[in-house]
Amino acid sequence: MILTCSVTAAAEQQTTFGPGDPQIKDPQHFDSLRPIDRELQSNVPDGFTVAAVGDLIISRPLSQYGQRMPAFKAVLDLLQHTDVTYGNMESTIFDPRSFSGAPYSWDGDWTVSSLPAVAQDLKDMGFSIVSRANNHALDWGLEGMRETGRWLDAAGISHAGAGETHGLARAPQYFESARGRVALVSLASSFRPTTDSLPTQGAVPGRAGISALHLSEVIEVPQDAIAPLAEVQCTLYGKHCDDTPTEGELFGTAYRQAKTYSHAYTMDAVDLAEIYQSIRAAQENADFVIVSIHAHQCSPGCDDEQVPFGAAEFLKQLAHDAIDSGADLFVVTGNHNLGPIEIYHSPARGDRPVFYGMGNFFWSDIQEMLSHDLFHDNHDLLAETWKQPDKATDFDLSAPLNKVSFAHAFTFQSVIAETRFEHNKLSSIVLHPVELGYGGPATESGIPRVVTDAGAARAIFAQIVDQTAGFGLPLLNITYSGTTAEIQP
Repeated sequence: MILTCSVTAAAEQQTTFGPGDPQIKDPQHFDSLRPIDRELQSNVPDGFTVAAVGDLIISRPLSQYGQRMPAFKAVLDLLQHTDVTYGNMESTIFDPRSFSGAPYSWDGDWTVSSLPAVAQDLKDMGFSIVSRANNHALDWGLEGMRETGRWLDAAGISHAGAGETHGLARAPQYFESARGRVALVSLASSFRPTTDSLPTQGAVPGRAGISALHLSEVIEVPQDAIAPLAEVQCTLYGKHCDDTPTEGELFGTAYRQAKTYSHAYTMDAVDLAEIYQSIRAAQENADFVIVSIHAHQCSPGCDDEQVPFGAAEFLKQLAHDAIDSGADLFVVTGNHNLGPIEIYHSPARGDRPVFYGMGNFFWSDIQEMLSHDLFHDNHDLLAETWKQPDKATDFDLSAPLNKVSFAHAFTFQSVIAETRFEHNKLSSIVLHPVELGYGGPATESGIPRVVTDAGAARAIFAQIVDQTAGFGLPLLNITYSGTTAEIQP
């Protein structure tokens, strides 16, 4: 089943508590001292603070660098002084000396890995809860997914979005903070084939994996591009030789006529129903709810790797419905650059922040566990780069691969978003700019440092302001003070 982004049954019903609301039929079935509406109201403690960052692509312990890098020490201080700190764990944690699994790279991508000590290191840095539904969650198969969970559990880091069953992958997971119970619902719309969890089907067992939101994509093209597409279909397949359709399919990609070129997506209705149910359950059982999605999709400007990617339009509906259903914070990771910020006013829950792109927080240039097929599939690139490509190391391959897609300052720029609540309402969002050492030695590259130059900080904030305007969102009520920025409702 596919649900369009523009028209949904949920929108027609106008439910009070989002599209996952089963709607009360007879209130007499509820204890008058324990009304269900009370449990669905937001209950954020006064002065509650949340630090949210983007992708944690980290291969080894790094907190020791705080002793000689004051700007990184400043990052750690920020992470350690909030009630909860969230990030997206985009790696597999395992011990290569005893690991019994195997790599499962796909589409020429890295098999990202982390040493076991990374889990405790992240905990020491201040991370309390992480999402795991992303396209790298099963780089090392189910064995890697399972071992990652074991190391995170041992370190005391809560995690959501991956599980032994479909239900566990979908389910919220919790962090018991000193000032309230925090829930996380994690999902991904960008994931590798067969890494999505499956429910049972009759006698057929289900599958372990990640919580996935399946999408259908249509390329929207302007009118003057439709005729050439029809000509190709006529030449190859004998179709549309006497007419010019307003929509069709070519080389397995659906297209339709529109005013401008863009990528449009529809979300799977069954997935959405399960996701909204998980968010509702999280709200009923926690004081604060984070919902995160790992999404590489974007709508305009998706085909130029030299500029930052914008967010996809479907994320607006997803974010708004998630907040109406119980989310207090909605976070998008995956595009490797900063995206828009919105303060969405929910009729049931008031103002809540939406971060449509958090960029990278750790970007490890040291990846020493690359699989054979990554070398094989990039044989031509190695031959073009090295006179003797057979001598190339993991880093010798990563260097030209990074040049193709990630040789940009914006890949190494991000923020720590510190969200504050007072009297059960959003009070402010304080943005702390960070840069990840672009151009530095590999042992230091990818480590976040607080930006201390006001001009450099403004340039990072400008990315967010520009992306917000380009996404058609209201202008941010943003003020600047030195190297920080504050957004208020």
